[in-house]
Amino acid sequence: MTRAPSCAPTPGSPNLACPITAIDQRFVNIGRVKIQGIDIDARFTGPPTDLGRFRATVVGTYYIKYDIQQPDGSFRGFISNAFQVPASGISPRWKSYAALTWERGAWSATVANTHQNSYTDVLTDANGDPRRVSTLSLWDVQGSYTGFKNTPLTLGAKNVFDRNPPLTNSNLTFQSGYDPTYYDARARVVYGSIRYAFR
Repeated sequence: MTRAPSCAPTPGSPNLACPITAIDQRFVNIGRVKIQGIDIDARFTGPPTDLGRFRATVVGTYYIKYDIQQPDGSFRGFISNAFQVPASGISPRWKSYAALTWERGAWSATVANTHQNSYTDVLTDANGDPRRVSTLSLWDVQGSYTGFKNTPLTLGAKNVFDRNPPLTNSNLTFQSGYDPTYYDARARVVYGSIRYAFR
């Protein structure tokens, strides 16, 4: 954008900027993103015991670098930082899903946790300082019984402690007060299923 180098003052608005004389809207290829991180996928199955068999799973991503190219060609880091991010969606430093499952005969039960680190919010606080969106940690439980012929039963709950999402002042989505890209607006959900297999 180019403005006139000089112009007569506007009556009543002496500090008004000179008029725009040209706008350069040529396409610029600035779509580069530099990403570096560590993905973790660890699974363990214990031996059968008198108490049953235990299985554990941890899946997560740790970001080392997430740099997005800016209009001037430079790169800016957006790990755990949503401040003035050009699109919705957060890249937290650490995000994981961990589950512990117990199995014994026809019975099984799972306790799982979804975790996401805190991050810098989209807008500043009332004092103009960066504000942090708190860490989010949600717990799920599920139990199953397969003792009936061809009819497995399942009962579970997501976000079992009915935790509210951390407050954000983001203005990038149609939601207000929280980021819908990683939180289910239904909060705690209790579900069950009965399936029958024709064999």
